[in-house]
Amino acid sequence: MNQIVYYRKILITILGIIFVGTLDATLLKPSENGEKKEILIINKKRRLYYPVQNEGLVYSVSGPIRLEFISRYPILKKNKKSHPFQYKIVVNKQDTIQVKHRYKIQKRIKSVQHPKHYYSYSGNYFINIPKGEHHIQVLPSGKSKYPVLSRVLAKDFEKVGKEKRIIMPMVHQSAIPLKIQGKKMDYYECSQKLPLQIESNGPKSIKILSRLSFNELMGQESSYRVRIKSGQKVVGTFYFNTERSSETTIPDHPEWVPGKWRSCEIKVPKGKHVYTIKILDVNKSILERFIEY
Repeated sequence: MNQIVYYRKILITILGIIFVGTLDATLLKPSENGEKKEILIINKKRRLYYPVQNEGLVYSVSGPIRLEFISRYPILKKNKKSHPFQYKIVVNKQDTIQVKHRYKIQKRIKSVQHPKHYYSYSGNYFINIPKGEHHIQVLPSGKSKYPVLSRVLAKDFEKVGKEKRIIMPMVHQSAIPLKIQGKKMDYYECSQKLPLQIESNGPKSIKILSRLSFNELMGQESSYRVRIKSGQKVVGTFYFNTERSSETTIPDHPEWVPGKWRSCEIKVPKGKHVYTIKILDVNKSILERFIEY
């Protein structure tokens, strides 16, 4: 069955850990079909990629862990166009996630195997993996002239320390108070037409908590996608699946039902940076809260 299904158990924040960060990443080697490799020289560092060919790449993963899928597209002739490319991730041989990117050529990337080729900027895609053993496949999708190059990083979770503060968006509508187990907590609405921007002075980390707003026409469960950009650069695209929360309400909007919270985090490098957060799904909105530590 080749339809798109958003995995209901994988795309969740690890239960029992309210605020989490990630440790250093480890490059995963495919357990199957990883014989062909391509080494790219990026900022004077060697990065190992695997071409996503017909048989796909197979990974055996032990959770809980966060996976980052980094992909680039090879280009034979130098040009200024944006190049679309795509692939799909199959989780435990049953649920499929389509990943689509579109990027221009990134300068100063060289391939050890193909020194005359050019390569796109990287597309970054994140999935949270729950506890247990999991089978992950990266497969080609669509009609691409050349195989997409992929590398998968695994990041363990760690608890955040006590020094953390709430960040308010730079421009936003009035805060929306949520009642969570008897306590009020402010969130900020984010939609396609109303993205949010936050500012941080690094080096820091930012935890982004989000809740999907369910209306009366939506079912018990739904998925959504959040894209984070710094200027024109896409920092990451995060896919989540959630369900209606039975413990949280929105007193000022009783017609809305908030979803259970989901989270992601970004690393802020040294200096002042502005990030734009936007939901990619049409006719959906989310409520967000930002924690800097």
